[in-house]
Amino acid sequence: MLFGPFISGILLGLVLALMIGPVFFMIINTSLKQGFVPSAMLAIGVIISDALFAAITFYGSSLIFYLKKYDYIIGFTGGSLIIIFGILIFFKKPTIDAEALEIESIGTTKKLINILKGFTMNMFNPSAFLFWLGVAGALTVRQHYSGFNALIFYSGTLFTVLSTDLLKGYLASKLKNIITEKFLIWMNRICGVSLAGYGIYLIIRFMI
Repeated sequence: MLFGPFISGILLGLVLALMIGPVFFMIINTSLKQGFVPSAMLAIGVIISDALFAAITFYGSSLIFYLKKYDYIIGFTGGSLIIIFGILIFFKKPTIDAEALEIESIGTTKKLINILKGFTMNMFNPSAFLFWLGVAGALTVRQHYSGFNALIFYSGTLFTVLSTDLLKGYLASKLKNIITEKFLIWMNRICGVSLAGYGIYLIIRFMI
């Protein structure tokens, strides 16, 4: 019974893994310049902030769960937020230049500092909070995604995101020859379509 929410979480995590943003550039560039371990610490910092966002948005929106007359609005709005986010990603035009791939020198590669850097960058990314808010709004109004099932769902998502971020750092040196503007455009298109499709799926499931 718990297998379903975990698989759903993994699928969402795979969608998030396709996203191209500041965290992607930081992990790739850190791995190229400093090695895998510093980039792994960045990924850990990012996943901590994602877990915090997930907890805040889930427990905040779960309070609305008891207002039954607003269930349809909450579910529809959550799915719509994810669809809008996907559309914005689809039409985003990334560029590759020297400034885009540069990270600010901090004078040290200590693990704690790299964790804090990843945590801070993701925490100050408003799109990350809005995305998790959309997910929570769409899921908490469904009985089978409340309580422990919701924990399993988010665990699957966060586990997948962390694993893929670590993989990005590990393969960074081999990927650098294909990280071009055209490559990023297609990644954004794939991610945008996937997010929009996921939002539509959530709305349809809620309406049934």
